[in-house]
Amino acid sequence: MTPPMDAVVTGIGVVVPEAGDDPATWFDVRTRLGGRGYRYLPPAAQYLVAAARDALAGAGDVPEDRRGTVLATNNGLTATLDEMDRTVADLGADDLSPARAPFFAINVLGNRLASDHGLKGFALTVTSPRVAGLEAVQSGLRAMAAGRCEALLVAAAEDGLPDRAPERGAVALAFEPRAAAEARGARRYGACRVRTMFAPPRLLADAAGRDRIGAAIRAAAKDLANGAALPAEIVDDGSAVADLACHALAEAAGHADGIQRTLAGNGCLTPMTRLAELLTGPPGDRLIVAAAGEGNLAIARVEGSRSC
Repeated sequence: MTPPMDAVVTGIGVVVPEAGDDPATWFDVRTRLGGRGYRYLPPAAQYLVAAARDALAGAGDVPEDRRGTVLATNNGLTATLDEMDRTVADLGADDLSPARAPFFAINVLGNRLASDHGLKGFALTVTSPRVAGLEAVQSGLRAMAAGRCEALLVAAAEDGLPDRAPERGAVALAFEPRAAAEARGARRYGACRVRTMFAPPRLLADAAGRDRIGAAIRAAAKDLANGAALPAEIVDDGSAVADLACHALAEAAGHADGIQRTLAGNGCLTPMTRLAELLTGPPGDRLIVAAAGEGNLAIARVEGSRSC
């Protein structure tokens, strides 16, 4: 049996539109965040702050320099940067909005989040296609295991251009050491462990390359499952890399009829949304994979609340 993971999820925030919601009105800044200080943030930053508030509502008392955060995004500032480009091209740089101009780089997306919650231990942004959210979990938990923080917030936020099938919203997960959560009687949703890898698409051109990639995926999945026949699913973009990952995962998990596949949106939010759903769903363990045509792969073992 796999030993208990050292870090557990003690808070979850999910801020995404429901089916049928109007993209222009589904998120009301004043209602969700208050009347001052948030109106002129880029939408992805607003979603991020709202999700983090929910995730950290029951956080323990940890010094600010022992709180870390890892943010994941693929398109969180795409619309903002596009707006800046059009303004500079049509009117000139002097017409850039003073409120939006600071968001010229993706690693400033989480600035308001860090200042609101005193996340002064470290702040990291990851942007790997499709898998950034799960990669953020892996990176953050590595930092916690190395003693760099006692409280960790991992979040994914997206807001792409309307003509590119965008994902909109944010998911935030609060982690803390298992012993600390147990000591203060915190609610524990579950835990997860993540492996990431890169499968160069050029290797798919021949059988030897496909076999090599498939073997690496099967080995990682079996190691995470620790011999158990776990349910498995994949969030992907329908690419050749994803097809190979799906086949290898089915073999590793012993599912002859294949596994559940979910078509992801244009970003890294869908895998994190599924992770949050599994953590808040029925107890039990499951494998979830995120795959991108660019070659990025992430495999996570999600342990439901019963495992805590």
